Amino acid sequence: MQKRVLRLLSHLEAASREEGGFLLEALEHGAPPHGGIALGLDRLAMLLVGARSIRDVIAFPKTSSGACPLTGAPGAVSATQLKELHLRAD
Repeated sequence: MQKRVLRLLSHLEAASREEGGFLLEALEHGAPPHGGIALGLDRLAMLLVGARSIRDVIAFPKTSSGACPLTGAPGAVSATQLKELHLRAD
């Protein structure tokens, strides 16, 4: 489904791999079965590897401001993108 969304947004395959390839690769192994209610496996992994922070073992970490260090999200939206989606920024 993610590949279809990227195609609809006219991303080239190389660009989509560069921008969101890690997500596509993760989803090739299946969606998380817990539906958002995780069992704390990341905390267990942190203890097992002796990490000082849970962020060292989280698959898709976020900063305290909610930014993604892997993709740089959230990113700026261009006027062309807004026009394509029939949106406007006030």
